[in-house]
Amino acid sequence: MTTYEEFIQQNEERDGVRFTWNVWPSSRLEATRLVVPIGCLYQPIKERPDLPPIQYDPVLCTRNTCRAILNLMCQVDYRAKLWVCNFCFQRNPFPPQYAAITEQHQPAELIPSFSTIEYTIMRAQSMPPIFLLVVDTCLDDEELGALKDSLQMSLSLLPQTALVGLITFGKMVQVHELGCEGCSKSYVFRGTKDLNARQVQDMLGIGKVAVPQTQQRGPGGAQQPTPPANRFLQPVQMCDMS
Repeated sequence: MTTYEEFIQQNEERDGVRFTWNVWPSSRLEATRLVVPIGCLYQPIKERPDLPPIQYDPVLCTRNTCRAILNLMCQVDYRAKLWVCNFCFQRNPFPPQYAAITEQHQPAELIPSFSTIEYTIMRAQSMPPIFLLVVDTCLDDEELGALKDSLQMSLSLLPQTALVGLITFGKMVQVHELGCEGCSKSYVFRGTKDLNARQVQDMLGIGKVAVPQTQQRGPGGAQQPTPPANRFLQPVQMCDMS
């Protein structure tokens, strides 16, 4: 019989996810007593040879403020062809192409062993994947060197089309502008000062699209403005952590 520890390890290995806590607080009071906040580490682009990408669109919750995706944690009424969102508890009808599903004939997203699903959406715009590296620099020289080697290894494993950004934090939080050549440039925030999202956007200049000095040529030779956020996101082949 599988122990609870083995069960957790199996799930971590299968889904590439590890939580700070394997048991969540059952009350608001217990939540306030947590020494470490609830969170998880998730491994993107984890290889799943037993589960190829699904070649159809995900089923979304019909509530506009939710839009969660159908998953095996949802309650399903196979007779009425309804499913209950496990986030907002909205009752949703299945689309027509799911009319033949039964408890014995389930779609991939409801099969217990497929707790992680990767969809290939043909109609979606082809946007490059973005990886934002958030690095804790409160380490000694040896650990920092090992971390640097790990980051270099990670960069070599990313898709060639990926965009990469870098944020480091210690006593200060630094958002690095990777587009600078010949010098290191970053925006520094004090760790003791609270800022809301709008203030951070304004300081970084990413709250609106502006026309920078360098512009891209669009169809017909017309110049198109590049969002300032591109200063912080660069193609992976242009990034070097050395």
